Amino acid sequence: MLYFLTGTTASGKSALAHKIAKEKNIPILSLDSMAVYRGLDILTAKPTEAMRAEVLYYGLDIAETDQNFSVVDYLNYLIDANIPQLSFEQDILVVGGTGLYYKSIIDSFEFRPTDPTIRAELEQLNYEQLIKFHQLYEINLPSSELNKRRLIRNIENNILEKSRYIFPPINVNEKKVGIFWNNPKYKENIKVRTTEMMNNGLVSEINKIKKPSKTILQAIGMNIDKNIEENINIKTMKLAKKQITWFKKEPRLKMIKTEDETIVYNNLMELIDE
Repeated sequence: MLYFLTGTTASGKSALAHKIAKEKNIPILSLDSMAVYRGLDILTAKPTEAMRAEVLYYGLDIAETDQNFSVVDYLNYLIDANIPQLSFEQDILVVGGTGLYYKSIIDSFEFRPTDPTIRAELEQLNYEQLIKFHQLYEINLPSSELNKRRLIRNIENNILEKSRYIFPPINVNEKKVGIFWNNPKYKENIKVRTTEMMNNGLVSEINKIKKPSKTILQAIGMNIDKNIEENINIKTMKLAKKQITWFKKEPRLKMIKTEDETIVYNNLMELIDE
């Protein structure tokens, strides 16, 4: 069965998850859209080699930094790693704060794999040409605000209609699938963590990324030229607020607002031991 420990960034969930996984002798699946990238160890606060020797981790270091890694790529990785089937055979602790990844797993996200050749061809067309493409092939325009990205996706959805498939069923608790840890000290924790990252060589790690993908450029700190530490703190705090707002709407998670790790630990262990 899959159990989810989500929460604000810098809440302490990763360390707590490792502690529980070690005690229960179960693997961890990362629910972090940036931890999928190789070479972003400091920026994403990945588990150390020693921690990985103690607990089996899924979802880490599965993409190169020049790759645009989407939620569809993540779901395909889970299928390749046999996570849906494993959820019926053993307990797995899913840890992270990427809401779209969480939603796509829980709701058996329906998606169409993107054909790289089709995508490459469409990206060479400008806005007007994409509109013309819709007209020529009698494809209805999307109802939402039009832009090049939406037009490309709309064409792909029509072309790849027969390739549609649904993420396989997973085994989760019928009442509550896990916990969202809203640590009221997250702002203070973010500042402490950013300072530690800077001291551990964050700037050097970022500078090694020569051709960052569009997805990478969205990461905290990847597109900052000056006042790095201050800007990372500001952007990370904004991310945490978005996480709180997003996950508040998720009824299948138990919301816990506390700075006491023990309370979160006891609640999650109770859920796992049911």
